[in-house]
Amino acid sequence: MICNRDMEIPYVANRKSDWRMGMKRRGFTLIEMLVVLGLVLVLVAGVLVYLGARGGNNTSVNATARTLKDATQLRGIGQGMVLWADANDDRYPMPSMVDVNNTTVAATGRAKDTTGNIMSILAGHGFITTELLISSDEQNENIKAYEMYEVEEPRAAADPSRAHWDPGLSADFTSGQGGHVSFAHLIPDDNRLNMWTNTYKASEAVLANRGPEIARVQRANGNTVPTFANAQSLTTQFFQSAVYAWSGNVAYNDNHVDFNGDLYTHNTGSGATSGHNPIAVDNPDGSTTDYHDVLFHDEEGYPSNLFLGIFTQAGSTKDQYKAIWD
Repeated sequence: MICNRDMEIPYVANRKSDWRMGMKRRGFTLIEMLVVLGLVLVLVAGVLVYLGARGGNNTSVNATARTLKDATQLRGIGQGMVLWADANDDRYPMPSMVDVNNTTVAATGRAKDTTGNIMSILAGHGFITTELLISSDEQNENIKAYEMYEVEEPRAAADPSRAHWDPGLSADFTSGQGGHVSFAHLIPDDNRLNMWTNTYKASEAVLANRGPEIARVQRANGNTVPTFANAQSLTTQFFQSAVYAWSGNVAYNDNHVDFNGDLYTHNTGSGATSGHNPIAVDNPDGSTTDYHDVLFHDEEGYPSNLFLGIFTQAGSTKDQYKAIWD
């Protein structure tokens, strides 16, 4: 066990010098290879975006290039989560397990486990860059890269000299300062903690281009029909999406990324979910019918369904989380 400089907690990654030495002992070559691979993929995607821009009005080429770049960025964030988990008992970042003495943020316990804090931990320990958190097709003017990240003694921290990350990196695009994260992630409440780990399961979605708020979901005759709370959601403008439709990239726990043309957690073009257990709805005759698990909706009565979003408030239970939408 390697503790942080104040001997506060057993989380390996809290002491930067020990973390780096520990990671080298455990397999620096693998980490170096993943980092280099990620950089190469980002460069390739960037070249494609540049070529798409040179293509002028070829919107199809531009959209394809942006889609690939976003997929590469999601894979890079996912790799950062995996590398963190490799040093922390296979667990993805949980700020509440890092800042146990409240030296970084004033919030206590699981209230720390917000999107901004999760992503700031990854950035502060060098697993990702802050630019990686911004979609190449970002539509919201209030979401921009956090360019002034303070690794040492961040001024936004409760106690800068003992901070574990820079709380100035925020995901709250509804605030006056704006947000610094484009992508949604799996809610890490008690019901999904078993998926907020490095399970290597290809059926568990953990990251995605953020989606629209879902007002309700209707299910009948095997069909799932979600209704948007706002048909003009900015998220429907990603990658040439139509009004009242969404498409985007989804990253799974085995670190593969799929492009989805709909809101469902499946790896095939049609039918009920083929990986993660579908929503099994009871029928009057005692049988059940499988329905799609909607990515950005918490299906009531199915506590372990996949639910992705950007969360500005957190806790142990889903009710303590606050998701924001645009």
